[in-house]
Amino acid sequence: MVRFSRTQSSKKLWKKWKKKAPKVPDITCPVIDDVISRIEKHQQKDKVMSQYQWDIIQRRMEQLRTDNELLRESGIYWYNICKEHYKDIKD
Repeated sequence: MVRFSRTQSSKKLWKKWKKKAPKVPDITCPVIDDVISRIEKHQQKDKVMSQYQWDIIQRRMEQLRTDNELLRESGIYWYNICKEHYKDIKD
């Protein structure tokens, strides 16, 4: 069981945990909006999408996949930190 004073020791622990935490990605809503907008433009005009347009959408979707993975890792990290140390605080 870890006992610590709430001021200095808890700040040190917080900094330690935060330093080890996975990176949280930037806000992804603008990327999602951009992909939807590009697809809607082609659908409304009943146009065939060029390879260039397709490549742009594909890159943006892959970036969203990467950002989603980072967000998931961050959530799991912080969940595990809380789960581990809740027992110490509770006791």
